[in-house]
Amino acid sequence: MNFDFLPRLAMRSLKTASWFLTAISLLALLPLSAQAAEAVGGKSMQFLIVHGDMGQCRGEDTCPDWISAEGQIMADSPRKLQKLLKRLGDRKLPILISSPGGDVRAAMEMAYTIRKQKLPVAVGRTRVRACPYAEPICSAEIAKDGSIKGEPYSSGAICFSACPLFFSGGIQRVYSPFALLGVHQITTTYSEVRVQYRTEYEMVNGKRKVLSKREIGRKFVGKYDTTKLDKAQTARLVGFLSKMGIDKSLVDLMLGTDPTGIHLISQMDALKLKLTTELADAVMLVSARNCGDKQTISDCVAAPQMNSASAMIGK
Repeated sequence: MNFDFLPRLAMRSLKTASWFLTAISLLALLPLSAQAAEAVGGKSMQFLIVHGDMGQCRGEDTCPDWISAEGQIMADSPRKLQKLLKRLGDRKLPILISSPGGDVRAAMEMAYTIRKQKLPVAVGRTRVRACPYAEPICSAEIAKDGSIKGEPYSSGAICFSACPLFFSGGIQRVYSPFALLGVHQITTTYSEVRVQYRTEYEMVNGKRKVLSKREIGRKFVGKYDTTKLDKAQTARLVGFLSKMGIDKSLVDLMLGTDPTGIHLISQMDALKLKLTTELADAVMLVSARNCGDKQTISDCVAAPQMNSASAMIGK
């Protein structure tokens, strides 16, 4: 094969090319009330192992453990959750969630993770007795191993925006009428960045052959938000809910609610949508241990009480 090369000095040339790249991240952003923002502290989601410190425990060994997941869902939240679950090994602890929402992709990824691990979830919070009332989990009471002693409660817990997608991963899913569960439109944020490259190439028989390409600079140009989902995004969302066993009409509720508002879902509507699996709450969920595959949370909570009563009668 014959190549007609140009003179060496003319053969190589440097050319600087600039063009726009659009980075897409799916974010569900919810303007929070002052009370809700204070409830989650405006912080990224924190995962903690909780050792029960509940009044009904007859001894430390009889108290349940659970996972506390509170705060804004961020891109690194799935990594944090996976790290904690790896530490737990084969232990399958329930998760109490309270979140205003956040990154949709991260919420979905965490849902797949907890579904694979077959973990139950509830909208709920954790309170440490030694912490101030306004700060139910205070850093001073978090042990070096990332664990705390606390008690579960439902009042004031929220699961908004992208949070119900995370919540939908639970093998059992419950929330109290004293907690709030709601959805709204997904907001897609498009960031426009001007990226400048330096490309070195040579001409061979009139055709350009790239020898090297490196980035020499980038500049943020701007961003814009949209609530319009393209067909691929809508199909991905519907497919996700289908895999989680959630009625796809939840998508209609999301798309029909302005992103500056929230559509609160009642307990009965949540059951109809299969977003929840039964009527129970966070306290019942953490108290129900060693449930069989076909047992309800209510049955698991009632069983120990019945056994205890039988033992007293036997005496």
